[in-house]
Order: sequence, then structure tokens, then C-alpha cells
Amino acid sequence: MKLYKEDIKKIGNTAFHEDGLTNIICGDTANIEEILLRNILELFGDYEILSSEDFIWDNEITGEEMYDIVFKTNLPWDIYMNIK
Repeated sequence: MKLYKEDIKKIGNTAFHEDGLTNIICGDTANIEEILLRNILELFGDYEILSSEDFIWDNEITGEEMYDIVFKTNLPWDIYMNIK
């Protein structure tokens, strides 16, 4: 499979930064997206998934509690934001 740096923007449903590093939230396809993310990060250099954690949030429309996974990486947020 051929992956490109810009494919990282297609991973997950939300990306945000914490302490200047990129975090990506994934839903039901988190297991597959973890594999893709791990390989895409390698294209940038010595970057990796540092941890994965449950991300629980309230769906304001349905009132349900939702469970996703957040992947915390050591990819600097400014690198992520500069990807076209």
C-alpha cells in the first residue's frame, strides 16, 4: 500500500493539539486507522503514536454518551497544520 504524508488529514474525525503535539480522535474504525497512522507518521521521520486512550463525549443531538479513541502522537502540531 502506498501512503502519503497528506493522508494523515484523512485519519480520524477530529485532530487537535495538546502541548504542541498532534492528537487524532477516531471512531469505529480506530483499529484500522491506528495501523495507517503509525505508517504515515514514519513518513515524517522519527514520529510515532505515544499512546491511545478512551475519549468519551456527550452527543448533544442524541443525548448519548459516545466512545472514541484518541491517538496521542509526537508529531508537532505546526507540521500537521502545514500539510496541504
